[in-house]
Amino acid sequence: MNNLTNLVQSPTRISNQSVSLIDVMIISNTDKETFTVNQNLGYLDHLAQLLYLKSKTQMEGPITKYKRHFTVKNIEKFQYSLHKENWNDVTTSDDPNISFNIFMDTFRYYFNTTFPLKITHINNSAKNTWITKGIIMSKNKLHLLYYIKSSVNLSVKSLKYIQTYQKIYRKVITEAKK
Repeated sequence: MNNLTNLVQSPTRISNQSVSLIDVMIISNTDKETFTVNQNLGYLDHLAQLLYLKSKTQMEGPITKYKRHFTVKNIEKFQYSLHKENWNDVTTSDDPNISFNIFMDTFRYYFNTTFPLKITHINNSAKNTWITKGIIMSKNKLHLLYYIKSSVNLSVKSLKYIQTYQKIYRKVITEAKK
């Protein structure tokens, strides 16, 4: 339909009762090399979707990213701000939705004030030339093996294979960096 393709082909939500593919990642240009992985972040029954898209063009100049700095000092400042806040509006409201909204607005205010987004420029002129296509393919395979390991009960032989593959991958990375 309109040359649209869903790239996610494996379950994105896994619970004790069911397994379902409820998330989609749709693209219109399917002539590019793509690889998707569902990554278990460990705190939900919902998996994150990662899309690897190969591009023929390389960005030039510095790359701009926004980061928050979670230093010990900032975390202590954030905790102190939350501690000194008067939460009466949250605890005395009869409507839980209003309480929640007040709480979130207050929390978000202190979070954004204490941990502001800061622009970081990354100069991509110092490329990691040691990263080869083979290393990228091995990394992708390792991600897939980790996913399988976390979502399926594997035999001892399969677990040993994953462990051996991981050791070989680490050795290859160490050698490539030299």
